[in-house]
Amino acid sequence: MPEIRILPENLVNQIAAGEVIERAASVLKELIDNSIDAGATEIEIVIHGHGKKLVQVADNGCGMTRNELELALERHATSKLRTSADLFEIKSLGFRGEALPSIASVSSLEICSRPHDSASGTLMRIEGGRKVHEEPFAGPSGTSISVHSLFFNTPAREKFLKSPATELAHIVRVFKQYALAYPEIVWTFSHEDSLRYKLPAGGLNIRLDDLYGAGFTDKLLDIEFHQGGVNVSGVIGKKELNKKSRGDQYLFINRRPIQSSALHGAIATAMRELLEDREWPFYVLQFDIDPKLIDVNVHPTKQEVRFSEARLVSAAAYKAVRDAIPAQAASLRPPQIGLEAIESEKSHPADRLGGSVVPPEFRSTFSPSKGATESLPLSLSKPDAAASTRGVTPIQQPPIQSIRPAIYQIHNKYLISPITSGLAIIDQHAAHERILYERALRSFDERSFSSQQLLFPLLLELDAEEDAILQEIRDDLASLGFKIRDFGPRSYSIEAVPAGLRRASEVSMIRETIAEYEDFRRANFAPRDALAAGFACKAAIRTGDSLSEAEMNALVDELFTTRHPLSCPHGRPTYIELKLTELDYRFKRTG
Repeated sequence: MPEIRILPENLVNQIAAGEVIERAASVLKELIDNSIDAGATEIEIVIHGHGKKLVQVADNGCGMTRNELELALERHATSKLRTSADLFEIKSLGFRGEALPSIASVSSLEICSRPHDSASGTLMRIEGGRKVHEEPFAGPSGTSISVHSLFFNTPAREKFLKSPATELAHIVRVFKQYALAYPEIVWTFSHEDSLRYKLPAGGLNIRLDDLYGAGFTDKLLDIEFHQGGVNVSGVIGKKELNKKSRGDQYLFINRRPIQSSALHGAIATAMRELLEDREWPFYVLQFDIDPKLIDVNVHPTKQEVRFSEARLVSAAAYKAVRDAIPAQAASLRPPQIGLEAIESEKSHPADRLGGSVVPPEFRSTFSPSKGATESLPLSLSKPDAAASTRGVTPIQQPPIQSIRPAIYQIHNKYLISPITSGLAIIDQHAAHERILYERALRSFDERSFSSQQLLFPLLLELDAEEDAILQEIRDDLASLGFKIRDFGPRSYSIEAVPAGLRRASEVSMIRETIAEYEDFRRANFAPRDALAAGFACKAAIRTGDSLSEAEMNALVDELFTTRHPLSCPHGRPTYIELKLTELDYRFKRTG
């Protein structure tokens, strides 16, 4: 057995950093926690290289003396706990005493700090956990921490980082969380020497308008609720703010940003009449609870909490939201699934799904009926005979039959057709999604999508998260047929879109494609696969779209020339078969 030994201090700190510091956004969160705990009323954030080159947080808080700086760089040194009893009544954001030494162990760190009542302060530089320089500091009171070259000495950790756009999106998400939780603080956010946000102090409604645009709060419903020692305040979005992707759901417990599937589920259940399938609401909700009733020490990043009265808190969330929804909302549609059920639909990438044999009648083997090559949205037409030469292997074709089976559309949602073994049922949206997904992947190399010039260009305005992602996928969007020109800071002119686009709002489609792209990236899709899947989801025929017989036949023809015709990119089936034996059983037939 190998000899047991005590780990070196620098290795201990790097292990701790692995628990606390996952990415640049984790660094930002820890530094903001310290600034707020220091009583800052102004916080300035500067980001370079999507956080890998620089994360800088400067505040006007109480500052630290030289001795306090020395202690702050030691593990488990904190000003926020004195006894074990304090762990059960935590009122500060940071308390573990691990953030600064953990960050310093995997970066080049510079700290400048001066207390308000001192004429001078201290500047320290730390490289990989070791102090390399110290000198007096005569700058403004407060503390400025600059984190350079994150993970420079832990390349294995660096390999786990996502794309620059994804990392920046995580950073902006952290910034938004704290800007919403603390609207009384003046916030400044700059990226690559460009000022992205300058947020003055004010109330939550002012902060929301500053972040999302003037008049945004007109689309919100206010919440103020008290029950069983739980106070709930904030806002929820009206139906028009619902999105087909996650991202704009903000929860705070005693002003600490948190994640809680139980609370998200309770809120979604309360809003069920306002949500269509796979829709996500907008909300910013603050829960004020006795600190003794929660445990924020269950995870190193402190984003998860444990409630001693979980049902009480979930019930308060449900009732608070339910009471805020206008009575007429109940008539919109009957109760359906909540967020957790919606999320479960995005279970697996489609290509992991095994498939059954496709009935010969539904392979691309029939003589096209008259008009079968009429175009569907985005040029869905007769199967491409050259598909196999471009990396798509069509299903092997039996001899061509002279009669195509009848096909019908039901509820503008499913296509049904009799086959030898029973009844074939196709989900028109999922099927078109699969087709467009594979066509999009080919288009990145061949630019096979044609563009349709818009008569009047459309203005696209993005927030910092969306803008960062757009820069990453912009060239590939051009391959799909989008023509997008710069129009100003985070503003763009949409001049052309893919030909045959059925969607009414091209602006909404691009925003939703960006959001879907992020969802697929989180599911570990490669960048181009994620964009192809996101685009296909938003460009495909939808439930409610009526199709002609020619369009239905074209859809079936092209579906069964794809490489994986049995599922869409989300992993949902495109096709199911109801066998005659099942029908006989249901009708109690014996023969």
